[in-house]
Amino acid sequence: MLAACGEGSGSERYNWCVTVKEELHLLIDGLTDEQVKDLLEDLLGSADEEGPPLDEDTLASLDRSLADIALNRTISLEDFERERPR
Repeated sequence: MLAACGEGSGSERYNWCVTVKEELHLLIDGLTDEQVKDLLEDLLGSADEEGPPLDEDTLASLDRSLADIALNRTISLEDFERERPR
């Protein structure tokens, strides 16, 4: 089973290591029922059954993104647009 390991940032310095399923559970547990409903609808509605399956790199990127969201390591679109390299 895959595991995600790393360090927190800022004031939440700690070491952690969880399986991908545990990470997903942590993410979902932090959402409201309405957010979970919206997420589930998005996931089910975005399935492209006729397209190619997602490769390992894409799935790993999605896992990292979900982990960042779960750990509140996000920035606003406005900050991203201002700080991104050009």
